[in-house]
Amino acid sequence: MKRTILAMVLGLSMVGAAISGPWAETYAPGGTSFAITNEQANSVWMPVAVLWKFAPATTNATLSVIRTSQSNSYELARLTVTNASTVIWVAEAQYPFERGDILQVCSTATNSVVQVIRRGM
Repeated sequence: MKRTILAMVLGLSMVGAAISGPWAETYAPGGTSFAITNEQANSVWMPVAVLWKFAPATTNATLSVIRTSQSNSYELARLTVTNASTVIWVAEAQYPFERGDILQVCSTATNSVVQVIRRGM
């Protein structure tokens, strides 16, 4: 009986690891920027995409995605949009975020909802 339960737990763990993929989190910044910090010691993730949705309709804005690692900041993207209701930035390379690394998402518009899609490495 114990072996059967152990085998089932191990099997479910392997299935979960095999089908785990990107995850998304939605933010309503209420301001011009927010940051996500990797606070886990044994975890590395990377951004896949950042999606902005402006309400009520269209807006003009400058958007940026910034990475801070070991006290150094790097702008991964800067987008200037006119009459946009939705904007998507897709990472062109793999940017691994290790413990202490920060992903900052900025916008000159304050009427947005932002979704960040990440995946583990």
